[in-house]
Amino acid sequence: MDFNLTKEQIDIQKAAAEFAGGEFDPDLILEWDRKQEFPVTLWKKACSLGFVGPHFPEVYGGQGLEFLDQALILEAFCRRDSGVGIALGLSDFGSEMVLLHGKDAQKTEVLAALAHGTGFSTMAFLEDGYALSPFRTEVRKTGRGSFIHGMKSHVPLAGDARYMIVLCQADQEDPKGQTAFLLEGPHRDLEFRSEGERLGMRMIPVKRVFFNGLEVFEKDLIGEEGKGSLYLEDCLRFLRIEAGAMALGIAQGALDRALDYAGKREQFGKVIVSFNPVKNRLADMFIRVETARQMVYKAAWSLAQERPDERVAIMAKMLGATTAISVAGDAIQIYGGYGYMTEGQVEHFYRDAKALSLFLESRSVEEDRLGDLVPWKF
Repeated sequence: MDFNLTKEQIDIQKAAAEFAGGEFDPDLILEWDRKQEFPVTLWKKACSLGFVGPHFPEVYGGQGLEFLDQALILEAFCRRDSGVGIALGLSDFGSEMVLLHGKDAQKTEVLAALAHGTGFSTMAFLEDGYALSPFRTEVRKTGRGSFIHGMKSHVPLAGDARYMIVLCQADQEDPKGQTAFLLEGPHRDLEFRSEGERLGMRMIPVKRVFFNGLEVFEKDLIGEEGKGSLYLEDCLRFLRIEAGAMALGIAQGALDRALDYAGKREQFGKVIVSFNPVKNRLADMFIRVETARQMVYKAAWSLAQERPDERVAIMAKMLGATTAISVAGDAIQIYGGYGYMTEGQVEHFYRDAKALSLFLESRSVEEDRLGDLVPWKF
């Protein structure tokens, strides 16, 4: 088993790191975080260089790269800055459902728009309580047509996204009887409400979406009716790995900063990295980061080999998130009082790590799902 990246993957990783190093302005980042503002100009530059949707086929505007390449880009961006990295990573949220199950016309329009920077996408699937079935949001068929009624929560870029994928309950007798629709805004029968101030992921607006009898048509349908639950499971495999890659980048970025600070900060005439308690903490942080990296890369590699393993994808997200929180927390401890200052950067790495740990599913849902999948007789 070869654990080494190919030369092409190393080049992609380097290019993403160089872009982030040259374009992620610390002063602008503080301003975007404070105002909860999406970095639009930076996103357009990233799209122009092929950093958004690189795993989309070339015919749809991508580069036809492997999904591991996408993970490497997200890791590099979040390593440089957690807030910007997450924002760029979520600009095409839900696109994998279109990629995997959309009609050719939907792929041609949507994926190209996302890759070329002419629109965001989002996916509305979560509801209060994080339950994935049955949904309270439903599509009702009448003699006049099909209409969506209900509410979705925790929808990133809602109101700003050009495209929105929505999962609805189509069959009340079957909890898994769900249908997916692709909507292009704006729509008068949609209402958006802010979910308020947030601790982390502040560059991504997150809102509740209310569907007040929104009419949908055959052209809006993704795949087949009643298959939405299966499509969502396929999409979540990608999204969990993307979340794991972002978390890995946050953890590595926090470790980078802790190492740099510990090598410069002096106490009692010595740099603090020379003290065993600090040195041992840094070693432990390194171990956790490298462990998470192996899991995230394995999960991304398995998709590229067309051998997706849902267990590995869930573990990649869970391990990445817990590692990001713990390593960013340790970085704050090494920084001391300066770690709590916004200018020190590690405090917002910690905030974003915490927010990312709650992204997609709650911890209890992840554990329940993993418990159902693990073959306890090894």
